[in-house]
Amino acid sequence: MHILKGRHVNYSPMRRCTLLLLTLMLTLAKLPAAAQTPDTTNTVTKEKTRGLIPIPVLYYTPDTRLGFGAALIGFFKLQNTTDSSYTRLSTIKLIADYTLNKQMDQWLEWNVFTREEKYLLRGELRHRVYTDRFYGLGNNSAVDDEQKYEYDLIGTKLAGLKRTGQHTFLGPDLQLTKYYNHKNHPVAEGRPNQLEGVAGNNGGINNGLGFIFLLDSRDNVSYASSGMYLEVSGYKFGSYLGGDFDYSNYNLNFSKYFQLKPKLIFATNTVLTLNSQQVPFMRMATIGGDKLLRGYARSRYLARNTIATQVEYRFPIKGRLGMAAFTGIGDVFNETSDLALNKLKYTVGTGLRFALNPEEKINIRVDAGYGREGINFFVVLGEAF
Repeated sequence: MHILKGRHVNYSPMRRCTLLLLTLMLTLAKLPAAAQTPDTTNTVTKEKTRGLIPIPVLYYTPDTRLGFGAALIGFFKLQNTTDSSYTRLSTIKLIADYTLNKQMDQWLEWNVFTREEKYLLRGELRHRVYTDRFYGLGNNSAVDDEQKYEYDLIGTKLAGLKRTGQHTFLGPDLQLTKYYNHKNHPVAEGRPNQLEGVAGNNGGINNGLGFIFLLDSRDNVSYASSGMYLEVSGYKFGSYLGGDFDYSNYNLNFSKYFQLKPKLIFATNTVLTLNSQQVPFMRMATIGGDKLLRGYARSRYLARNTIATQVEYRFPIKGRLGMAAFTGIGDVFNETSDLALNKLKYTVGTGLRFALNPEEKINIRVDAGYGREGINFFVVLGEAF
């Protein structure tokens, strides 16, 4: 979840960095009010970890002008009924912001383990009024073809996964999204509308149902130092659920974590996304953003499919401060023949970490990623993977 919105912007890197550091300072100024509130009414072995962390939201981009709002993070662990142990960390996150361009975003997201981790409940509710950018389809689009468009969004994701074995979960995931009030702006006077004829260019309803298989042996879901995370999912979107787009979607997300020395972590992540038939451009596979190949804006490259891999080295500095260095490579593609070494997108970068809650390793991160077209900055809650 974006706490302080990380977006690709067009003003100088120095000005961008200054704005983001100012935002981070404002965030850290609120930390005394963000302390956890554990239940201390029982003995140490009966203690239930829980807390609330409020965070101010402040950012600026050319698309939004000044944006401001607030976020609230709730976290807890439930004590198991069979012994004195606890589940892994559950989180509920709420963000609401508004910009001087009359854009807004309200986003509720949850990831909850029930007792004994018999079930994993996760999902989101979201409403958004926003302006985004479209550069064309495929992995060879040009920056000069940037076209803005506006849209409103309301949607939900509801997943209920049942534990099927040690560290494994399986269950359905329902996704319902409506894109409306869609407005396309031409690239420039006399140039054609690039979105003309592209699926979803006038908005629409995107509803689908799928299943998720999850293997999650991470020691900590917020900041893993060992274990692995494997998620495989498949969805069918279409008119059978009242949707306007008929297509299939398949995803693989695999991460592995190695503790080289105490507090020195090496993490790897590989992502594969495949779509068939007429997937709307709003749901096409992409690289970039704050999670995958951070040297690019999230919407910079779009195609039916994505393949990418990345690694990250995480280490402490002092107290609550830490850092990370990362690199990655990948691309979007419609056909496997579109993939070529001279077209692959790379990222190298580094980032600062500040522990909002050191005990549960809930971090806010400031990442700077460099790619083929320059630098992107992101200030976000939680790790990229």
